[in-house]
Amino acid sequence: MAMVTASQNVVPLSSPLYEDMELLYLLKGKSIPSGGKPWTDNQASLYLKRIAADSLKGPEAALYDEIVSELDRQKRWDVPGGFTFGVWMDLSAEMYSHTNSTDFHAYTDWTYRFTDRKPLARLRMNFTVDPFFSTYCDLQYGYGLYTSEDTLTKYDGSHVIGALVPSEDKTKYSDLVLVDGSSVQKLYTQNFSNNLILKSRDFDFQWPKRAILSLGGSNWNFNFGRDRLDWGNSHIGNMVLDDHADFHDYARFVTFSPYFTYEALSIFPDWGYQYQQDSRTFRVFMLHRLEFRPAEKVTFTLSENVMYKDSVFQLQYLNPSFLYHNLNVRDKFNAIAYVDASYAFLPGWNLYGQFALDQAVAPNEDKDAESNAWGGLGGIEWIGVCGKGILRTALEGAFTLPCMYRRDGIDFIYSRRYAGLNDSQGGSWNAQLFDYFGFPYGGDAVVVKWDSKWKVPQKGSLSMAVTLLLHGPMDMYVDVVGSSGLTSYGTTMFKGGSVDASLFVTFCGCYQLPKVNFLESWGVYGEAAFIEKTHYDATTKTSSDWRNDLQLTIGITTTI
Repeated sequence: MAMVTASQNVVPLSSPLYEDMELLYLLKGKSIPSGGKPWTDNQASLYLKRIAADSLKGPEAALYDEIVSELDRQKRWDVPGGFTFGVWMDLSAEMYSHTNSTDFHAYTDWTYRFTDRKPLARLRMNFTVDPFFSTYCDLQYGYGLYTSEDTLTKYDGSHVIGALVPSEDKTKYSDLVLVDGSSVQKLYTQNFSNNLILKSRDFDFQWPKRAILSLGGSNWNFNFGRDRLDWGNSHIGNMVLDDHADFHDYARFVTFSPYFTYEALSIFPDWGYQYQQDSRTFRVFMLHRLEFRPAEKVTFTLSENVMYKDSVFQLQYLNPSFLYHNLNVRDKFNAIAYVDASYAFLPGWNLYGQFALDQAVAPNEDKDAESNAWGGLGGIEWIGVCGKGILRTALEGAFTLPCMYRRDGIDFIYSRRYAGLNDSQGGSWNAQLFDYFGFPYGGDAVVVKWDSKWKVPQKGSLSMAVTLLLHGPMDMYVDVVGSSGLTSYGTTMFKGGSVDASLFVTFCGCYQLPKVNFLESWGVYGEAAFIEKTHYDATTKTSSDWRNDLQLTIGITTTI
């Protein structure tokens, strides 16, 4: 087996390393090594050393070798003195097709979404001085979140957008242009389309997608960067930080050992759309996370986090060892607590769950003053050797109360400006995307998912998933603020008996083609998805607005 090397390189969430490491740990009867991602090469190497390589054989050994290969992937050329660097060009061609372009007309309607679609070309650059320094940046040429021919949503001031556009200010944002589920987007409406971008005006101006400065030692790392972030191992979506966002800008400190990991993270959301109204206001999402492995079979995490909103940057609030709930200045802070646990009760079996508490009314408080808001998920999965590969199957359920992530003054919704050239709204340069930091379905949701995947390490995989989503009328555009000025929507799920039901059935596959001398790697992949949606009214006990779509994606990608 190959030797393990280590550095401060940050492993992207798109790497198979994370799945491989979880599979290997669970196969050996160990709980997952860490749910706080991304990891550095050095951190992943520490986790890998806890697996006895000489005890592995067959697919398990192949998993181990794939992890080692991934650890070395960001190092291409060595220079005497500990300096290594790499420059790669990724080229990808994708084709998309679907049968219902009328009802499924926005990026939110596809299972293979904007964050999944690959750009036509991406240049990646990494420079490292081992063992303490690494920096990474990428440049890409591909379609943006919207194109010049899309019909975007013009905000009409008739509703709120979380606490970012509250009811008292909503008339001030008449120039706000949104990319949301109501937008009619050319790439997602055409029966046949591809990623071969021909008009430079349609390309993604929002880049780099990843840009990282990373410093560290043998058991710690600090990185300042732009990257995707993820907390947890949910198959549906994690409660506090989920990787459905294409990136976040942040500063992050992590120290780790085989039995304990501490993380302090500050995320800096875009606030640009408000500059015309209040140039002094900013937000920082401050998080800290303590992860314990008291036994080989158990991993559990405690986390306390706050959204900080202010007009003057006050350094005393940034102490990551402080109890954030004691920052009880209501017009500046909103807290969310989080518990995550994983229990590998038998080799190949894993029981896991998450619980996030956004708002709870204490026993000595007026129970009608403000709505409780919390959510949770739980699942069980089995992993085993199946032929030449590894089979993983999981059943998971999740739910969130209606006011989850929603508060009257400060919430857990972010806005991001995407620059582009679009003439449908009077030549707008900018459009805004609003989304949740955590659970991608927001509040008032019940989700059940069963998925299975068969993976042959270093060769390819086949997978399928069935997801049932029930969503009530609450979303980020519903005003939750009552006459008291507090969040008083209530805790009733599916209020009024109104439920939007969606069924998703997806099949995916990928195959790594035989190595060619002048290519580092190349492969083919595809996805087929069937979606059925309807609206159910409990008062009349009828379903209406039936819609379905069959979506196909095929692609080929290569790295030079």
